[in-house]
Amino acid sequence: MFPERLLNMSESKIKNNNTLELPEVNWLDKDLRPKKFFKDLSYALSEFGFMVLTNAPGFSDDFQKNAFEEVRSFFESPTEIKKTSYIAKTPYFRGYSFPTPADSGFGQVIEAFQYGFEQEPLCEHDDKTQPIHRRLFRGPNTWPDERALPGFRPMIDELNARYHRLTHLLGEAIVESLGEDISAFKKYFDFEDPDLAASLNHNFSLAAYSEKDRDKVKKEYAKFNSNKVGAHIDGPPFIALLINDRPGLQVVAAEGDWIDAPVTCRTAPGDYHVPVIPGSMIVNTGGTLMHLSEGKYSATLHRVNTTLIPEGETRISMPYFLIPKMEGDLVPFGKSEADSKGAGGYEAGRDRGANASVNRMGTFPQVTKRWWAEEFAELSQKQRDEVKAETQAALDLAKQRGERFKKVKKQP
Repeated sequence: MFPERLLNMSESKIKNNNTLELPEVNWLDKDLRPKKFFKDLSYALSEFGFMVLTNAPGFSDDFQKNAFEEVRSFFESPTEIKKTSYIAKTPYFRGYSFPTPADSGFGQVIEAFQYGFEQEPLCEHDDKTQPIHRRLFRGPNTWPDERALPGFRPMIDELNARYHRLTHLLGEAIVESLGEDISAFKKYFDFEDPDLAASLNHNFSLAAYSEKDRDKVKKEYAKFNSNKVGAHIDGPPFIALLINDRPGLQVVAAEGDWIDAPVTCRTAPGDYHVPVIPGSMIVNTGGTLMHLSEGKYSATLHRVNTTLIPEGETRISMPYFLIPKMEGDLVPFGKSEADSKGAGGYEAGRDRGANASVNRMGTFPQVTKRWWAEEFAELSQKQRDEVKAETQAALDLAKQRGERFKKVKKQP
């Protein structure tokens, strides 16, 4: 996860709106109706920052069902098995993190598993002659005991490979939709030598809370400016991809309303208040794309709403984040150098590797406390300032989208 904390905004501007839906972009149109595909893609990312990619290559309903089955088996395993892959065993933020406590004051109870490609570390984690991202992002995964879960690692390796292929295919298409050559994408992304972050998330419903705390959680979700429910933009990634098996994801719409995102794979019977779209995935703009497109494609606030997960059930999601090379400035497409301060809140000279690294440290304090406490203390304030500017830029761009929608509504 790449949470970037929410800035305060008047609650009166945000309400829940279940009449809006995220726009759909059909991958098959890329070859069959390319004009329609690129038009739909541009509209979705410029006016929502989110979309539902239907007929997502490599993510058929059958594949998703198999993936959810293996991942749910992991999360439903005894704690003794899950903790064999405890995330703080190594400095690389790979492995299992225990559920956040229901009495923590947050609106989510979530356990997770972080993974990536199996990679040799570029250097020792405490080698301070190296940039911090070179010390932190590359390393081995921390797997659970394969004797207890023989199918888990093969499935996650396959999931990783499919996500990786699709992020690059989709990334190139996004760059084309902006009128740029795909070489502009390859400048920041090396298919053979990737930096990425990927997660398996297991969210619990309100049933995880005591009766007296459930009303508190509901009240927090009723407040847009709550810092306790995880509303955020994905700052470091170019794009994020996600499949899920229960409702819960919400996105801030152009008008300033919450849109309830669909489910991409049904794994249990029952009626949901959102559509189930088999073989689809949810895609959103990250901060990197917001900067490179000079705000044309904006990162958008989103959250998982615990109150929308069917009572007594749990929600699994599998987000995947495409991370750019971390050396050098982000130079907007079509320009020769970075702006001193761009439309996406990015300032030239940012240490993007440190920003992304501190983001990970803040998300997983159990790893940070053991391995990165000194670095986090040194770098966290700078990163918070950058997040604040970036999130404010996303809010400003959302307001502009809202104004455009109002004008369209006024037309006869």
